[in-house]
Amino acid sequence: MLLALIPYFRIPHYEPFEGLVLDSWAVLVAIAFIVGMEVARARGIRLGLEVRDIVDGSVVTVGMGFLVGHLVHVLAYNPDTYREEGILSLLKFWGGFSSTGGLIGAVIGCVLFYKLIRKRPFWIHADTITYGFPFGFFFGRMGCFTAHDHIGKPSHFFLAVDFPDMGPRHDLGLEEGLWVLGIAAIFFALRNRPFRPGFHVGLFALLYSPVRFGLDFLRNTDLQGADIRYAGLTFAQWSCIAFAVAGAAVLAWIRTHQPLIDPRAPREPATA
Repeated sequence: MLLALIPYFRIPHYEPFEGLVLDSWAVLVAIAFIVGMEVARARGIRLGLEVRDIVDGSVVTVGMGFLVGHLVHVLAYNPDTYREEGILSLLKFWGGFSSTGGLIGAVIGCVLFYKLIRKRPFWIHADTITYGFPFGFFFGRMGCFTAHDHIGKPSHFFLAVDFPDMGPRHDLGLEEGLWVLGIAAIFFALRNRPFRPGFHVGLFALLYSPVRFGLDFLRNTDLQGADIRYAGLTFAQWSCIAFAVAGAAVLAWIRTHQPLIDPRAPREPATA
């Protein structure tokens, strides 16, 4: 039997001013945003896209992701909080965040920005932002790991964390983060391959969804605050089913509706 490889740790937080706390989660999430945007920006330059469109689109996409991620955290995962505090719980944006809700919000933000706020060719811009996403998302998940936000079921898996008073358990922030890093590696390996705009959107959904779906079966059910199940599945699992179907539909649709692009060929800036 394999024993837990990773000892429990807690990284001290820093409070430069009263009421302002900097912890490992906040720092790594900030790094995640910077890394993801910079990778997308570099990809956009290579494809002849305007830097401003990629940067501004990334800000709106991520901002909407945090907004919807918080709403999902309250309404889908902690409805008792909403019943007790009402709308105030929705306004406490620092009070929790759902990564699955964040993905839903990111889709909404991307559509709003490139379809309404600043109309640009949607699929090439959405694809470019999605290309950079797993590079940043890895650091975000490492933030969850350092904060131990997602304690799973008891386990002797070699990546389990030896939690005090609980023994070894899955740490799902770490395990999901490692798979997201794998997706980033796949994207990087395909960086020079001809593609159709929307390819990385569909591929990310198909690669991420089944693994996340399976990992949610490892979430704890014996600790306070365990995730609510809907017909036996978490909100994230139901969302992953929708993501997988959408990803497959996107990949099928772009085969006949989007041109093949060679990222190695110089291109003129895209126009609306």
